[in-house]
Amino acid sequence: MRFLFSIGDLDLVTVIGIVVGAIVVIVILALLINSGKYAARYKNFYKKMDKTINKKFNGNLLNEDIINLYAKDQTNTYKTLRNKGKKRVKKYFDYYVKNLPELVMLKSFTSSDKNKNQIVILLLDEYDKVQYRWFNKRKTKGIIKTCDKYQMLTTFVGFLYELPLNVHEGAPFRFTNHDNDYVLTYQVVKKVKGGKRKVKEKKLSKKEQKALARVEKTKEKKARKRK
Repeated sequence: MRFLFSIGDLDLVTVIGIVVGAIVVIVILALLINSGKYAARYKNFYKKMDKTINKKFNGNLLNEDIINLYAKDQTNTYKTLRNKGKKRVKKYFDYYVKNLPELVMLKSFTSSDKNKNQIVILLLDEYDKVQYRWFNKRKTKGIIKTCDKYQMLTTFVGFLYELPLNVHEGAPFRFTNHDNDYVLTYQVVKKVKGGKRKVKEKKLSKKEQKALARVEKTKEKKARKRK
């Protein structure tokens, strides 16, 4: 026995339900497709960035050259570098200033809170008070001025080198300058302006602990490859 029917055989409520259901399915499929595209785009961007950093913008190697070749004194500032050192450091900072905000933005497309898509770098004193907030509009000049004012050149170089991996894993990151106890840290936020005047180190959640464990595992893996 065949069951033949047409739209005309259905009542209005049923027809509306079918249409709404079809629209919901289409929307869900579109969201899944877009989510997959964003995830792939982010993955490719991070992979390329990680490769470029390790090949051309390795902060550990740059700091060795700053100390041994470029620095004129022990002030740990950009302004006292030799000209060749200034050019190399500026190129290094330019790369991170350009690519870190894009990394954070692309990662936000794959997260539950897409509005958190901007990165802020904080300079804290020994009492966890915010001395300086860097965000994208302050560009390389903002970092260089901060390096000179607080004598944080090699600290900034080292911090930026390790920052992309921590952003990628969603791990908290605090980088201390042991000469003056100033600390560099970062936040991913909705708005770059404002924020707390004091940022204390908090107890890590299980999620953050796992993220830090992944960071350490990746660093160890890279170290083994370099040997």
